[in-house]
Formats: sequence, structure tokens, C-alpha cells
Amino acid sequence: MRVFLGQRAWLLQRATAVVLLMLLALGAALLLVGPPLTYERWHALATSPHGAVIVILLFAALSVHGWIGARDIVLDYVHSLPLRLSVLAIIAVILSAVVIRVALLMATHMSPVS
Repeated sequence: MRVFLGQRAWLLQRATAVVLLMLLALGAALLLVGPPLTYERWHALATSPHGAVIVILLFAALSVHGWIGARDIVLDYVHSLPLRLSVLAIIAVILSAVVIRVALLMATHMSPVS
């Protein structure tokens, strides 16, 4: 018998919240410090190898965080098992597709390492 059934999801949601907070703080620091951010500078930051990893990490953490919240809501309010599984499958496919799309987009637009 598992005593702390929801503890893993709770800890994972808190961990993704911390990752999201750190990435948002990093983005705010970029806005507040340094030269004004033009499109060219944003593009250079986002397409650099480190920037691409940060963008992918942001979307992955956001998707995991969103999955846990959406899963909990569906488990609480959708009582029909076939409907519950269908809704969870749709949410999982959409969130996975977003992360894959962002990863592919960042891989195809990443600047070459000099």
C-alpha cells in the first residue's frame, strides 16, 4: 500500500514551478539589464545553443506543470472512466506535441556554434 499516493505529483509540480520561476527571473533580468532588446538580439539569444536549450526546458517544464494540474482537475471532476481516459489522452497528446514542435523548431533555427 502506498501511503503518499499524490506526493510524487505534488513534488514534481513544485519542482517545475521552481524551474519556471527561475527561467522567468532570468528573462526579467535580461529585460532589465543590458542594452535594449531588439528583435535581432532576442533572435540571437533564442537561437544560440544555450538559448535553445532554455526555451525547450521552459516549454517542457510548463507542459509537465500543466499536465499535473489538468490531470488532477480531470480526476476530480470527470467521473466516467472512458471519458476521463479520452480527455487525459487528448491533453497528453497536445502537451507532447507542443514540446516536440518547440524542440524541432529550436533545432532547425539554432545558430551554428562558432
